This record gives sequence, C-alpha cells and structure tokens, in this order.
Amino acid sequence: MSLKPIVVFAALCLAACSDKVASGASEDVGITPLERWQVAGVSQKGPFVTGSTVNVLELDGSTLTQTGKIFKSSIRSDKGDFAISGSGLVSQYAMLEVDGYYRNEITGQVSSGSLVLNAITDLSHRENVNVNLLTHLEFDRVKNLVSQGYSVKKAKDQAEREIIVTMAMNESSKKFEDMNIFELGDENGMLLAVSVLMQSDVDVAGLTERMGKFSLDLEQNGSWNDSLTRAAIADWASKASEDSTFKNIRKNVLAWGISDTLPNFEKYVDMFWYDNYGLGECTNSNAGDTAVNMNDKSSRFGDIFICNNERWEYSHRKKSLYKGDFGTLVDVRDGRTYKTVQIGDQVWMAENLKYSYPTNEPLTACLGDLPQYCENYGRIYSFAAAMDSAGLFGDGGIGCGLSSSLCDLKESSRGVCPEGWHLPSEDEWTILIATAGGNVTASRTLRSANDLGTDDYGFNMTSQSVGFWTSSKRKYAGSQFDHVVYLDVNNEQVLSFWPGESNAWFIGRNVRCIKDQESNN
Repeated sequence: MSLKPIVVFAALCLAACSDKVASGASEDVGITPLERWQVAGVSQKGPFVTGSTVNVLELDGSTLTQTGKIFKSSIRSDKGDFAISGSGLVSQYAMLEVDGYYRNEITGQVSSGSLVLNAITDLSHRENVNVNLLTHLEFDRVKNLVSQGYSVKKAKDQAEREIIVTMAMNESSKKFEDMNIFELGDENGMLLAVSVLMQSDVDVAGLTERMGKFSLDLEQNGSWNDSLTRAAIADWASKASEDSTFKNIRKNVLAWGISDTLPNFEKYVDMFWYDNYGLGECTNSNAGDTAVNMNDKSSRFGDIFICNNERWEYSHRKKSLYKGDFGTLVDVRDGRTYKTVQIGDQVWMAENLKYSYPTNEPLTACLGDLPQYCENYGRIYSFAAAMDSAGLFGDGGIGCGLSSSLCDLKESSRGVCPEGWHLPSEDEWTILIATAGGNVTASRTLRSANDLGTDDYGFNMTSQSVGFWTSSKRKYAGSQFDHVVYLDVNNEQVLSFWPGESNAWFIGRNVRCIKDQESNN
C-alpha cells in the first residue's frame, strides 16, 4: 500500500490550518521550550535612563499569560540600552517590561515620573528586541487575537497594521521591535512621530492615561476611537507645525548626544493631523487649494488651511481692507440680525442667509449636518427652497425646483429672503462683480480676509460657501432646456456662472440676499 496519498493529505491539512492555530505559534511551528536564550536592545520613549528596571517575564505559549517566572536586569546607560540572558523558558514567548524614567522629546528633560513599556517577543529567533511605545500599544491587541486562535506572528502582524492605519501613516515593512528613533528611515520616523504625538502637551500621568485608553480601544476592535483625545492631539500637532516646536524637538533629541541624525518624524505628525481634520492630501497638483477643518471635536473647527510646498499651512487670519460702515437687517421671521453693506448702488447682506425654510421638502440643511456650519456660514438651500416654491412669501417661485419644469420663474422675486429683500438675478450679481473689479479680481476683493481674500467691500464671501443661487434661467450651449443659474468660484479662483440642476431639489447652495431697489434709501 502506498503512503503517498496520506502524505499529501497531511500536507494539505497543514496548509489549510496555518492562519489560525489552537495556540500561539511563531512562524506557525508550535510551542518551543528554550533551554538558553539572550536578548539585547534599547528601550525608548525617549530613551529610558540608567538604572531603569528591565524584566523578562516567561509567558505560557498557549495563552500568553505570565507564568510567574521573571528574569531581572536594568538599563545600562542613558542611551536606554540593555542586555539580559537566562535559561529555561516553557515557550519561546516572553514579555519584556521596562519601568523607569525616560527622556522627554518635547521638553528635552528627564520625565517627572516613571513609565512602564512592554513588548511581546519570540526569543527563538530574536536576540535583539527594542521596547518602545508601539510595541506597548500593540501588546493587549496581540493577546486578544491569540485568544481568538491567531498565531502570535499573525496577531502581531495584524496589530501592527491596525496601529499604523489608526495613526494615518504609511504601511510599514519593519517590525515594531526593530524600530529606533535615532536611526534614519520612514518606519523609525513613524515611531518618533507616535512618541511625540502621544506625549504632546501632557505629563507622565496624562501619557499613561492616553496609552491605556488607546490600548483598550485597540484590544477590542483594532482601532482607536477616542475622538476627543485624537482631536486634542491633532490640535496640538497643527499648532506645533506653525511655530518652532518641531525644531526644538530635534534640537532636544540631538542634544542628548546619542545620534547626529534623526528620521523625518515631522512628516508623520503632519499626516496624523491632516487626516484628523479631513484635509486630504497636499501635493504639487493641488498647490494653492484651501481646505477646512471638518472635525467638530477640534478647537480649530472651521479653520482654513492652504496647500503650499506640499504641506497644509494655516491661512492666517488677515484684517479686512473694508473701511466703510455696515448696516443692520433684522429678519422678523426668526429674530436673526445680519450685517448689510452698500457696494456701488446695491445693498447686500454681508453674510449668508441662515433662515430655516419651514417645510420638509424642499430641503434646507447645514453643511455636513453640523449646526455650527449654519451658525458660522449660513444654511444651504435647494433651488426650490431658495425660490420659496411653497409660496410662503410670494408667488414668484411657486413650484420652482420640484419638477423638470423651471416654472414661471420671475427674476428678482423675494424667494426665501426677508421682507424688502430678494434673491438676486444673474444681472444683479454681474453688476456686483463688475463693481468689485471683474470676475478674476472680484474673487479676491469680495472674499473674506480670513479666506485669502482682501474683502475690500465688506462682502465677506467665505470659502465654506458652496455656490450662490440666482433667480435667473438661461439656455446653455448644447442644451435644449433652460437651466437655473448659480454663481461659483471655480478651480482657477474666478467667479463664474454655471447651469444648475433645474429639477434637483436636493442640491444645496447658499443664498445671499440683495435689497429691493425701491427700499435702498
């Protein structure tokens, strides 16, 4: 009888069972007791100082729980280096634990209190293990995954990927145990960036709390869901990018005399707060673009950033060049007060309308469903809401925007505007633009000084605006139908009129009202 079918069956079974095993197994080879072992490395937050405790704790190979057997050593110098050896481990898995004071990258000084960092490692094929913030943050997640049947190797691989993703950084090919903040390379830059971000503006107690919450979140679902802490760290990082904080961190760390060079950690600190604010990428292809911090948990919510030299930079608030006086408009419907401004022979609202059109359909809303946007930048309106299609305030826009027909659109009708004011026509917008210097110039002179404009006329057009409805219609080239007209600032920063979707009641744009001519005096 041939043994070949049995051998083939056994091989297939081993291949099919390799991803998850009944117990932890490095490289999926099972549990291997060790007679002799040795391990060396560095422990870094910044580096732990001389005399800090280093323990190697024996772990059960099936559960990664501690058996109670401990081998003790200590940090040998202020570089954070250690070496320890021993005999007799029930498995190849061990926990390295470092407890002591560390050098703080932010202050350059030794920490005011002690910190504990851990690392799970496989001593059967490792004699060098670095203990750092990343090995610590993955610790509980690895144990959780092993309890679900993952091998230790698979669990560590997955936990490392999850941490890199949740910190909005690039995929890493280097293991956390091999990273060193004093060596060049992208992965080492990630480690230093995470160390800087987690420390930011807190003391040792605050750092310990952050690490604990992060680890608990990651343990359960592989992500860090503490949006308040993430936003607070992003706020610190964004402000640090504007002053000398990063330069001081480099100066502090290099002053320790351990290395003459440091990895590019700044890039990864930036990636974290860009992602937290929802800014997207900043490259040469979108240089000059602006983006708004969309994180309503952030203290900088609504701040505007400009893409410059492949970095998002804060659009520093500038003083408006407008030297005239503002008028006042009280909308009796909801009691809101608006600033108004005279530009040439026209009188305009100097801010976007915020009135909530009181029907379920047509729609008005706050951008991103965030009430703060309505308060700060005005509501967005469907064309039907902008034209008062329900006829609540007049008959000039009844039925507009609710079907494919544009209805009997009456230019310069009141629409959703307060009494004595109306939705401007394309011609009225054109007069304003001409007064402000033409399509190209007006996109700057009418724009808020906070949004890279000069606001010469006090019009205060913000980058958060999503286009403005007009009360006009016209045929566009290639179309047999009339289209409503809206005003927008295009990618070349030019004010231009565009065809709107005549029957799309759900398309939202802003409303800026102009005063009726007979009421201008």
